[in-house]
Amino acid sequence: TAVKEAVDNSLDACEEARILPEINVEIRKLKGDRIELICEDNGPGIPKDAVPNVFGRFLLGSRFHAIRQTRGQQGIGITGVVMYSQLTTGSKTKVTSITESEKHGLASVTEIALDTRRNKAIPTTLDRVVLKNYEDKQVEHGLKIETTMKAKYQRGKQSVFQYLRMTSIVNPHATIRLIVRDEEGIIDEGHWIRTTEKLPRMVEEIKPHPLSATLAQLQRMLKETDEKKLSGFLQHEFSPMPLRAVKEITEISGVERGRVPSRIKTDDAASILAAFSEVKYTEPKNFEVCLSPIEDLLIKKGLSKAIDSRFASTVSRNPILIQGVPYQVEVGLVFGGDLPSDGPIEVLRFANRVPLMYQQGGCLLTKGLESVDWKNYGLDHPGAKGLPKGPAAVLIHLASTNVQFTSEAKEAVADNDVLWKEIRQSMQEVGRGLKAHLKTRKDRKKAREKFDLINIILPEISRKSSQMLGRDEPPLAPVITKIMNAVFIEDEIVWNNERKENICTITMYNYTNRARKYRVFAKWPEREGVEIVEDNLRSTRETNGLRKWVLEALDPGEKVEIIFVVSGLEKGDWNETDIFFKGEKDIIGANKIDEKLLKELKEIEKRATNNERLEIVKKEHTSNI
Repeated sequence: TAVKEAVDNSLDACEEARILPEINVEIRKLKGDRIELICEDNGPGIPKDAVPNVFGRFLLGSRFHAIRQTRGQQGIGITGVVMYSQLTTGSKTKVTSITESEKHGLASVTEIALDTRRNKAIPTTLDRVVLKNYEDKQVEHGLKIETTMKAKYQRGKQSVFQYLRMTSIVNPHATIRLIVRDEEGIIDEGHWIRTTEKLPRMVEEIKPHPLSATLAQLQRMLKETDEKKLSGFLQHEFSPMPLRAVKEITEISGVERGRVPSRIKTDDAASILAAFSEVKYTEPKNFEVCLSPIEDLLIKKGLSKAIDSRFASTVSRNPILIQGVPYQVEVGLVFGGDLPSDGPIEVLRFANRVPLMYQQGGCLLTKGLESVDWKNYGLDHPGAKGLPKGPAAVLIHLASTNVQFTSEAKEAVADNDVLWKEIRQSMQEVGRGLKAHLKTRKDRKKAREKFDLINIILPEISRKSSQMLGRDEPPLAPVITKIMNAVFIEDEIVWNNERKENICTITMYNYTNRARKYRVFAKWPEREGVEIVEDNLRSTRETNGLRKWVLEALDPGEKVEIIFVVSGLEKGDWNETDIFFKGEKDIIGANKIDEKLLKELKEIEKRATNNERLEIVKKEHTSNI
């Protein structure tokens, strides 16, 4: 828990300062049952005068009332660590901090003790020192915490090692190191290097939704508002709140629109709150800006830091509102590689990028996973109950401004029917990706085995028969084509380290008795900064992330190679593609394009483009005014 509080604070500080985090955790086992914890980061640091308040006062957190996604909100965590250390060992916590504005590049050192009766720190200022990092290099900004407590270090599923491993997965932009020592030397260590330099997007605070308000929150807002009338308060302090809704709320509650908000008593506030639930609202615009999802590509990159696998399927659902609270579900499934196949799959649960280490069975995230019959998607799932078995791991991330937990310990997400459906649908979506992958792999393997067998046996039969009959060997291509009677595709993505580019090669074989025409489609990670720099057969853009090649004639026994080169990605960003086709005969190794779905995707993209153009015109118009 102490490691969690320190690391969460470091990640938050680095993200707010737009710094790529470097976090080092060292645990030293002392005599008896005492442990020394050292946690350091390269964040912005804390000004010397602010250190006593940050580490020595409970409920100092400034984010408690802000409606935006954060790792923690109560302002209890790190001060709780200081207090626990003091209560169990009588020791003070040493805080070494340096900010970019510090003169002479020297860090301030403060020892913190707590006066628990007055909720106040007792700081002792020590000499200024040069702050060095894990590699013994001087740093320009950062924070180092050293504290001793009664505790034990253990390995396993609920260990510091597992917590940091899971944290690194959902924070692929961070480099995290762990070293555990005893009197004889290093007994455990972990090192998770960042796999991307893309920081999570900055979250923005949004106005509260009427349906999410509590009585205490409403009373606080009534007292703090600058609005002079209740009507203005309702319209400007909540989102959404059109004039129609203001009129309905005041009529239902019986509280006049002209009332001064700060003078409204508890009974009237309760009437207003009750009226909120009887009014219909339109969905607020851009409410998702308060959330910070991991996103599909970064889920894959994060999983690749800690898990070696052959296949990854990911989904980031669109944000939804449940009783006015924004929620977004993300799921990543990895399969194969060095994952064990003889036991239950590994489940990695997260809420707002924080690992959930305990009470897995009682968590809504697990229940959503277990509700799916994974036999349909290629995993062993006896009786469709409990966790499926197989060489797989599933990551489930819930992002929200107000995650509802089963208890104050924040170890499991509480039940919610709407959210359960979102999680279940996310699981089914990644499951379909796994099913398609396994089917494609099986079909390709069978076709390749058949092809290899024919190419070994037929030439031998031809050679021996020709020798016995004293005749020339006949051409075998027409015979092989007749036996195979199939078109199949193989694809490969190779990273060119020298050019920092991905080379995708799609090879198509026609083992049928006549020429074939096809439209071939391939998915690729289209986004800003990523582009196709080479394309041997000149594809066209079909929709976002989908290219199309037109193959007018592929003769019997022939093969064709589609080669395109993508720049702007990092190593590991793109390892697999999905191939689709349009034509009269099925292709082994590719799926038939769903033309109805393709049409819908094009229409969605067209609407999004038109909306973007409209926003640009609005901004230009406003600027001109």
